[in-house]
Amino acid sequence: MSYSEQYEHVLSESTSAGPASDQAIAEAEAELGVAFPKTYRAFLARYGAVMGEGFEIAGLFESNEDEPPMWSDIVAETLQTRRIVGRRLPGTLLPISGDGVDLTYYISADGADDCRVVAYGPGYDGKLVAESFAEFVVKLASGSL
Repeated sequence: MSYSEQYEHVLSESTSAGPASDQAIAEAEAELGVAFPKTYRAFLARYGAVMGEGFEIAGLFESNEDEPPMWSDIVAETLQTRRIVGRRLPGTLLPISGDGVDLTYYISADGADDCRVVAYGPGYDGKLVAESFAEFVVKLASGSL
C-alpha cells in the first residue's frame, strides 16, 4: 500500500474537526504571512485538524469558547512558537505536531505542492523526518518517526 493510501486510511480512522473553509484557510495564511503547501491545504479542507490514537495534527477548526479545544490550532501554535523561539527558526516553519515530550515537527509553508517535515528538539536541529506530508502522517500514526 502506498503512502497516499495509508495516509487516507489513517486519517479516515482518526477523529477530525471537520473541513476548514477556503476563507478560513486564506485568513490563516494571511495572519501567518505564509502560503500553505497544497497537501496541507487539502488536509485542512478535508479534515481541519486530526486527533488519532497517540498523535494529533494541528489545523483549523470552529471553536466553542465555553470548552477547551480538542485540537491544536495551527495559527495559535505558530504564533506561540514564534514568540518563544524568535528568529532562531525560519518564519516559514509551522509546528504541526509533537511527540509530547521534546520534539516538535514542522512543515515549511512556502506554497509548494508538498512539503518535507523536519523535527526540532534535543539532538534534532531541523532533522528531516519525512519527504512528504503523507509520509509524515503515516509514520506519525505508526510510531515510526
